[in-house]
Amino acid sequence: MLDAIAAERLKLTRHKATWFLVWLYPALFLIGFGISVAVGLAHSGPDTAKPVTAAAWIQQTALIWKLPDQSIGRILIAAYVAVVFAGEYGWNTWKLVVPHRSRITLVAAKLATIFLLLVAALALTAIISLVFTWLEGAVRGRAVPDGVTAAALLDAHGRTALAGLAPFLFTLGSISLAAVLTRSMVAALVIGVVIAIVEKLFVGLGPFLAPYAPGLIWTLYHALPGYHLVNLASWISDGVAHKAPFPDGRIVALGWTTSLAVAAAWIAALTAGTFVAFRRQDIN
Repeated sequence: MLDAIAAERLKLTRHKATWFLVWLYPALFLIGFGISVAVGLAHSGPDTAKPVTAAAWIQQTALIWKLPDQSIGRILIAAYVAVVFAGEYGWNTWKLVVPHRSRITLVAAKLATIFLLLVAALALTAIISLVFTWLEGAVRGRAVPDGVTAAALLDAHGRTALAGLAPFLFTLGSISLAAVLTRSMVAALVIGVVIAIVEKLFVGLGPFLAPYAPGLIWTLYHALPGYHLVNLASWISDGVAHKAPFPDGRIVALGWTTSLAVAAAWIAALTAGTFVAFRRQDIN
């Protein structure tokens, strides 16, 4: 398994998609902060910006970890997963590796490599954000706010990263399955875009649709992963349930264990579907 991951890593780190869809994040942050620091060095007047609180300072450095929970982040991750999985069909390279390795190992290696590369990119971006947020303040004459400690930074970064884990894994599972079933990068990406947008819309607009089909909407709201992904993030970040009031007076505000069970079931089912679909496929 480890040699399969090593082979996958070697192949993907050389691929252009990895540079544009993985290392894009630290590169953009580095450029953006570099410009900000250069502007700060060129600015000779007094700093008129309002003082930043410790909480705001810390959250700014942890912003990148929110990416997997945002629609644009989900779409970018979906694009990379689509390239990694469906690209093998377009390049006609599956038939070169399938006879030599277990299909389960091949899929597991791809999933693990995608996960590790994206986490590494986000972690590197978070470090860049932390260092340059401090550096930008230093060149502008702003001290680090009181209350910014190593423990506070680790807690904020850890909670924000954990809040984005379930959406990240859901995207990984759903788009890998879509890519294997459609054998098309474009089709898998379109599915990823539709899922990311419709899921967010349904979480926000579902209660307003309830008067037209109250039983159906109530059931879908509980059964589909959208609310549960949002609810888990709310429990992790704020320690409270995400409340979704319905027009008839009912409120959806589930415990974290319920949302964790439903989200885990969806992620496990989609990921298992990828393994099963690929194992049964005829690779020509």
